[in-house]
Amino acid sequence: MCLKLHPKELNANPFSKCNSLVYVGLRTHDGRYLTFPIEYSYQPYGEALKLIQQEINNHDCIIGFNLKFDLHWIKRYNLDFSNKRVFDCQLCEFCLSNQLDSFPSLDSTALKHGFEGKLDVIKLEYWDKGIDTELIPKEILEEYLIRDLDQTYKVFQKQQSLVKEKRTLVSLCNQDLLVLQEMEWNGMLYDVKQSLEKGDALQKEINDIDKDIIERSNFPHLNIASGDHLSAILYGGSIKIPFRESYVFTYKSGKQAVKERWSEQVYTFQQLIKPLKGSELKKEGFYATNFDTLSTLKCKGKAKELVNLILQRSKLEKLRGTYLHGIPSIMKENDWEEDYIHGQLNQCVAVTGRLSSSKPNLQNMDGSIGYLFGTRYAD
Repeated sequence: MCLKLHPKELNANPFSKCNSLVYVGLRTHDGRYLTFPIEYSYQPYGEALKLIQQEINNHDCIIGFNLKFDLHWIKRYNLDFSNKRVFDCQLCEFCLSNQLDSFPSLDSTALKHGFEGKLDVIKLEYWDKGIDTELIPKEILEEYLIRDLDQTYKVFQKQQSLVKEKRTLVSLCNQDLLVLQEMEWNGMLYDVKQSLEKGDALQKEINDIDKDIIERSNFPHLNIASGDHLSAILYGGSIKIPFRESYVFTYKSGKQAVKERWSEQVYTFQQLIKPLKGSELKKEGFYATNFDTLSTLKCKGKAKELVNLILQRSKLEKLRGTYLHGIPSIMKENDWEEDYIHGQLNQCVAVTGRLSSSKPNLQNMDGSIGYLFGTRYAD
């Protein structure tokens, strides 16, 4: 069975409360194409979901492309696919490419194997113009859906003749997919309220450090996020600061008027620290100021104090921006249920075949925020 779903919102996020199914299509083992125009029917969802569940029950294996996405939507509507085998053509294609083709698309995979490409009318004429899926004419959606189902099935058939010695690997990956789907679906409990409070407190600490750095550099226009500015105050150099100045303009008639124009003020700094060899940037006279470079600088006295402040600020800003404020921001963007992170666990990325994570990267969390996970159940 091939399954394709067209959620209402353009990002198709299955964990967003504002998203819903619009159209569902299935291809059965005997070659029948079944479409369920859920949001076009007189009684949406009810009868259609029963018929979809019936077809799932009648089949042993669910086939799809980027199947984990479809399984999330099945789960979203309380449809049961337990005890079913799954086959993800995207995952198989990744294995067939020796893990070199990250996130292969249905369109590129179909063309690669000599089949028709996707119908692009939906994307070009509707989605790219901001038109919601439920407003697309039913007959256009149905044609688009059936093409996807047809492509998926043809790709599946072709892959069966190619997989050969990789069959065990593909089988294991598909079994892993079911575990990962459940992990993504369940999500991770996260204390958003406390995260934002800690982030706000950290921002105040960062602001105090900023004031200290600006005072020590004797440069009131310092932009600490600018590598050029940091390079100039540490390694020496000049910075041009634009400003608006007033001047008197005299017309031919002799009449005068006060106008404004852009001008520049140049600030020049003496070298406090000798830059590391090889840290030169393409922009002449400027040097690297990233965390790793500054961490290896040899300096002392006031210069060391200044560098330490910049390094401390960098650590705190990453903790605030990426985690304490960053994670709640991602959760809000995706309209996730309160206090649950539904990060992606990706099988089709790393050439080594290892699992990766994104949006957010759950494999690379700062150890200092561990207390924010699972706190609802803490004693």
